[in-house]
Amino acid sequence: MPASPRPETESSPISPITPIAPVSLDGLTWRPLTRREPTIAGLDLVIPAGQRVLLAGASGSGKSTVLRALAGLLDEETGEGSELVPPPRRPGERGLLLQNPTHALVAATITRDAAFGPENAALDRPEIHHRAEDALASARVDLDPSRAPLDVSGGQQQRIALAGSLALGPDLLLLDEPTSMLDPATAQEVRTAILEAAEGRTLVLAEHRIEPWLPHVDRLVVLGDQARILADGDPEEVLRERREVLVEAGVLVETEALEDVATSAAPQHGAPAEAPDGAPVASLHGVTVPQHGLRTPVDLAVHAGRLTVLTGPSGAGKTTLLRTLLGAGAPESGTVARPPREKIASVPQDPEHSFVATAVRGELLASPWANDEKLADELLERADLAHLARAHPSRLSGGEQRRVAIAAALAQQPSLLVLDEPTVGLDARRRRAVLDLLDEASRRGCAVLVATHDAELIARADDHLELPGSAQDELPPVPRRRIPADALNPLTLSLIGILAAIGSFAVHSWQGGLLSLVPIVLLAPLAVRSVRGAALRLTPILLSAAGLAWTTALLGDAPALSGPAWLLGLREAARITVFVAPGVLALGSVEATALGDALGGRLRLPARPVAAAVVALVRAGHLGRQWEIILRTRIQRGLGSAASPRLLASATLALLVVTLRGAEQQALAMDARGFATATHRTWAEPSRFGRADVLGLLLAIGLLAWPLLAELLVTR
Repeated sequence: MPASPRPETESSPISPITPIAPVSLDGLTWRPLTRREPTIAGLDLVIPAGQRVLLAGASGSGKSTVLRALAGLLDEETGEGSELVPPPRRPGERGLLLQNPTHALVAATITRDAAFGPENAALDRPEIHHRAEDALASARVDLDPSRAPLDVSGGQQQRIALAGSLALGPDLLLLDEPTSMLDPATAQEVRTAILEAAEGRTLVLAEHRIEPWLPHVDRLVVLGDQARILADGDPEEVLRERREVLVEAGVLVETEALEDVATSAAPQHGAPAEAPDGAPVASLHGVTVPQHGLRTPVDLAVHAGRLTVLTGPSGAGKTTLLRTLLGAGAPESGTVARPPREKIASVPQDPEHSFVATAVRGELLASPWANDEKLADELLERADLAHLARAHPSRLSGGEQRRVAIAAALAQQPSLLVLDEPTVGLDARRRRAVLDLLDEASRRGCAVLVATHDAELIARADDHLELPGSAQDELPPVPRRRIPADALNPLTLSLIGILAAIGSFAVHSWQGGLLSLVPIVLLAPLAVRSVRGAALRLTPILLSAAGLAWTTALLGDAPALSGPAWLLGLREAARITVFVAPGVLALGSVEATALGDALGGRLRLPARPVAAAVVALVRAGHLGRQWEIILRTRIQRGLGSAASPRLLASATLALLVVTLRGAEQQALAMDARGFATATHRTWAEPSRFGRADVLGLLLAIGLLAWPLLAELLVTR
């Protein structure tokens, strides 16, 4: 159970306002710059203090935008509107949890991520730690707090993001599909946590799966096109008196009788039950991927004309198993069989990673294996995307993007279709339409494999493999190899790099340059965590030095490519290496969060730029994973090979677009946690100087003076 919260003090900048004020939208209109029509057109909505409101509506009806409007976080640089709610007056006044949890994660560790909001509120350190611990307990985050949030499963990321929203104890809690990526048991735990956290606060949440929330909310508001209110009132009354409206809006479907769907398809529990006759289209036999949590051998057979679902708790390794089957990663043991690449289509968990075209219809026909225009148009109709045929896929809502990615995969007419959480973010009608498309694909002979928590999809499955436990998320974090540089304050390491760079200006001869490199080579092991990591950091420097040596030997003052010319080139190469290498080696061992603590907490640099830079550094470390997914999906769609310059260029551009869009969403998430008003900020951990830093200072002075001494030695 979570620890009991301590009473707020009068001096706390996030003490709840008593009484909590009502919130309202009065004729709100909002049109994003990327849309011709408004997302919200003249919305009137009043929410009394302390009320629990459930927002429902079709995908793209504006639920997420309404939540941002209530948070006062609609940015007039990204759209135009009227009667906008002013931004929060203080950190913690309104807490907003975004639909995609990865956009809400801002720190290098789980603990520091939960502490981000309290840091923005300038609380004292003991209170920051208490808030972070309570929030993580309330959100049922049971992972090692030193783990990196971006390294855990999507379901765990959702809980970590929820903890970040709860840590400030907001008066108004705004949640966008807070349980969409969770297994049923975990979803129930998180619902309980949310309802407990909402006591004494106003709660507004948007969900497509409304049934679990109905007994716990005071009011159900159903939105239609452009966020027009179709129904509003007591949940029981709305369901009883306006059911036809809810069906028409896509909130409900005509038949909702799924009493015990979780047991409708008996799980294989690691091995197929009675497999159909004939060889499987794809299979795994005795596969383990221990580095990603799959330590128990897994057998899986996917047969033509059958829908197979892969289930298990959040973090059980479902996505890892799909990646292994698709060839994105090799298992440590076991065998994998799959059809040729042109017979495989896949939909990743984040559909935007698969987009390659500038229009929805073009996306369906982008693969060379999707050449049936009639089928593409039919799929657009079936997925309710025909009216968006000319829209840019990246500008659609999350649910619309998912339908585009699924339709594009089906347009390839694959023998094997692999999907990761294909119904997340879809309303009831469109979810049913997607399920019908998958059923039809299997009836046509396609082998369909889906990782999902969706009970209705599980009920439809022909075969079912359940992975046990939270294998991936229970893995302990890989310990960082301790090195002497870890004992130094980041500011000391920075000073070593700066003074060494200044000292390099004393290099005037090739002999002095080579002699200046000696202490760098001798001291490098003290700052190197692994040979591979050091090689990756130093390779660009050495290549630049080699290039500079060549151009100097060719174009310098001495005769081209003569002995003296090469010695001049050697001097320049040594100089640039002495200039750059110490800083690269020293700062390569620094954690982004520790650097932020030093710059903001110790040097008192402006808090917002420092915190923003730390977040950027944390996110930059995970660009490689996004690049891998983007590149792999393009190869999977037949758009080229990993050696194709055209493919690499398009993947680079896609990574840039995804990064920029992610940065926009992350800025919103940061502002929702008090960053917008954090002119004064507390840093959760102190940045200390110790005895080792005295030695580091002496080393920095030595690297500053050594090149000059080296030149004196060689000129005597």
